[in-house]
Amino acid sequence: MQTSTRLARVLPLVLPLALACSTALAAPDWSKIPAREINVFHAGATSFEWIGSEHPGASIVKAGQPCIICHETKKGLDYTAKKLAAREPDAQAMPKTVSFPVSVQAAVEQGTLNVRLSFVPPADAKAGSDAANELKAAIMLLDDKVPQANLAGCWTSCHKDLRGMPGGDAKKGKYVSAGSFELLQWKSGKTPAALPAGVKVEGGKDGDRTTVTFSRKLGGAVVEGRSVPFGIAIHANRAAGRMHYVSLGYRLGIGAAGEVQAVKQ
Repeated sequence: MQTSTRLARVLPLVLPLALACSTALAAPDWSKIPAREINVFHAGATSFEWIGSEHPGASIVKAGQPCIICHETKKGLDYTAKKLAAREPDAQAMPKTVSFPVSVQAAVEQGTLNVRLSFVPPADAKAGSDAANELKAAIMLLDDKVPQANLAGCWTSCHKDLRGMPGGDAKKGKYVSAGSFELLQWKSGKTPAALPAGVKVEGGKDGDRTTVTFSRKLGGAVVEGRSVPFGIAIHANRAAGRMHYVSLGYRLGIGAAGEVQAVKQ
């Protein structure tokens, strides 16, 4: 894939500014919403370019098959950390817990999309450099113009020349070669993450389990009748930058096909 150094546009303008008030967003009855378990994993310094070239399954990706075809099985995530450890320049960065499940629920309530993540973060993740946040959770939503977004999800924005990657550019963040993505993030610290207008995020902890809910008015690239490519990222134990757990690419079905279905209430 030919990459571009143009930074992807995060989409803060697709929602009316008047919707920025959190009281306008409705909350669904989560007890009636089915959950889909998605495993996130530590991927080392694995870039989108590697997926389509050196990766043993590159030919499958080029043929238009999504990553989950090979890696998600009935027994769980087919993932061997040893295969990616060689791509991690920091030998101490690979955690003991290389994968863990995240329960994902989605619902549409009064024109608002709600996505709920629930998980127990691993206690043995290597301590990171984010002094302000012990934990961060994020979802990335992509539009139809992002190449191969329906195959690899948010991985399409992770390139080999990003800051934190071996030989990467310290000034370069995530980007896509065409189209745009919307990053919604929750932080455990006192300073909340910047969010597009009309988006609300809430996080809480019950024992070891953390639950984070993102709420966003339908509009722009996230509308009824669309399968929205998305991915999940969890930064555990103060991790920063690429030292996170990520998911494969999935589709959020809003009245359309998708591995995660947004139930209308």
